[in-house]
Amino acid sequence: MINIRNSNLYRERMSESELCYDFPGDELFINGLHAMQMHFLTNNIHLTIPVVRVMNSAHFLAAYMFSTTCSGDQMEYDLIASDYLGRDRQMSRVTIIVLAAMLKRTKGTRAANCRQMILADRDDDFNEGVLLYNRFLLSAEQRFEEESFLIDTHSRISHLIDQNQRLAEQNRQLKYQYSLMQNQQNNQYNNCVIYNAPVYNTTNTTNNYYSQESKDESQEQKSQMSNIQSQMGNAQAAPFAAFIPRKNNYNEVRIYIEERKRHDVDFRDYCQLHTLRDLCGLLSREFGWFVDDNHLGRNLSRNR
Repeated sequence: MINIRNSNLYRERMSESELCYDFPGDELFINGLHAMQMHFLTNNIHLTIPVVRVMNSAHFLAAYMFSTTCSGDQMEYDLIASDYLGRDRQMSRVTIIVLAAMLKRTKGTRAANCRQMILADRDDDFNEGVLLYNRFLLSAEQRFEEESFLIDTHSRISHLIDQNQRLAEQNRQLKYQYSLMQNQQNNQYNNCVIYNAPVYNTTNTTNNYYSQESKDESQEQKSQMSNIQSQMGNAQAAPFAAFIPRKNNYNEVRIYIEERKRHDVDFRDYCQLHTLRDLCGLLSREFGWFVDDNHLGRNLSRNR
């Protein structure tokens, strides 16, 4: 069971308007919940639907379902919904009903299979709730892509990629600045003025002196170069600066995975907790081209 409150899969929205702004299709489901609430009041059923909480719970379940391997365990999704809603059994059942309506309007066989799984072998009251809610969805049928439920995950990935690119550029600039400073220091030593002091018959005699001005400038440049080296070290210790492997070059994909595991703790944990197919799905979205788990698996096996 994942920690739903610390999950990066979904960020809770605070109002119906915020839900509809990020997920335009939510207007249909929210209106359906309000219509169901009016039905309860009309029939003296004392049940209040917290619409925003139910919608957030349904979106979290959808994001979890599409970003992980669908386990086929109905009880798993019932427990997640129950935990998300503070063990409220009635509202967790309403959440599953809303999720089923979302999946019904989502393209793809995976959505259809997951919907069939969460609705299978339910009791009569639950099935009656499904039929009732569907009657309230009077708007025209709308269809969604699976990616529509993963906008929080994609935003986090984009943020990490942008951060890595900025750090890589910062590191390049520091290396260039360090190179200039090093050249200036070398020129300073080569062009320094040597003063030949008189030789005295004393036990402590120094014959050659660098000019005091050159010595001060040299110390200042050494200090500046030390600061640059320190900044470079910090930049190199920062998160992995991602590169995009060439299409169908699975040697580069393998190297990318190995290097990113060394620098990105979250990515390493993701690889340990997910299947190779899940990893290939994540990489496909990041690279912009399809990463085949069979080809990558053979490449990994050959290079162990």
